[in-house]
Amino acid sequence: MSQTIGYKKSWYKEWFGEEYLTVYQHRDDKDARRLIELIHRNIQINPDSYLLDLACGNGRHSFLLSKFNRNVVGLDLSAHLLNEAQKRKINHESPAFVRADMRYFPFNIKFEVIFSLFTSFGYFDDDEKHFKVAAEISDSLKDDGWFVIDYFNPDYVKANLVSSGHRMIENYEIFEERWISNGRVHKLIHLHSSEGEKKFIESVKMFEHDELVSLLGKAGIAAKKTFGNYSGESYSKSSKRMIIFAKKEMNES
Repeated sequence: MSQTIGYKKSWYKEWFGEEYLTVYQHRDDKDARRLIELIHRNIQINPDSYLLDLACGNGRHSFLLSKFNRNVVGLDLSAHLLNEAQKRKINHESPAFVRADMRYFPFNIKFEVIFSLFTSFGYFDDDEKHFKVAAEISDSLKDDGWFVIDYFNPDYVKANLVSSGHRMIENYEIFEERWISNGRVHKLIHLHSSEGEKKFIESVKMFEHDELVSLLGKAGIAAKKTFGNYSGESYSKSSKRMIIFAKKEMNES
């Protein structure tokens, strides 16, 4: 049944709300902390540098970054997730949260580092839109600024995809179906509760390493190193993650 649903262009506009946080409430800060530690081991970040957490969600990484830095900005399209992030703020200092489409940055400043963490890229239906995001990242980075993208490894996903699952969370019974088609990995999420049934879909492009590196390169961001997990082991075809550290190329003009 799921194979006939296909790609829904607006899926990311509909999914990242209250139900998303319920389905993924098992995610804690453990992996996020390990990723931030990996970043700090490989990039020297001044406490006064401007950092952008792209597609920040409810601020899981933004808050960890703000422990080391005074100028963290989180950008996301979901009003619900940003509202949850605002609730977590103890004071009015960093991080600051902004609602915007990742293809159209609303900033007049340049960032020293921009992050796209935990597979928050590859959502769109064609690579022109993905390149638009990469171009916005490049335009918003200072020369020699860093871009860090934490993405799933498509080879690992192909070898380890679990086609279906069932679990209970709070008052929801959750059924999940996963499949690969047209170079994308899809997940159909059925939520059953006393209030009825809801369905959501996730669909993310399976960028190969060289393909993603090439896309960033065309936007003027050159990949420098790639890690395969949050411990900092070298990337390989069997790695679970694909964590690319890329640098904005100097403008010679």
